[in-house]
Amino acid sequence: MDFYFNQNIGDPANIFITIVAVAVGFVAGLAYIDKIRTKKNEQEEGR
Repeated sequence: MDFYFNQNIGDPANIFITIVAVAVGFVAGLAYIDKIRTKKNEQEEGR
């Protein structure tokens, strides 16, 4: 079972993957907020 816990890639690669994942999550959150605001504005203009 030792092979299961061995790290296949180095620490810098793990840091890079973490940074990319956080950036993707941040952009997805901004896109979701923009979608909600746009939908809200379209409903107000339609009235």
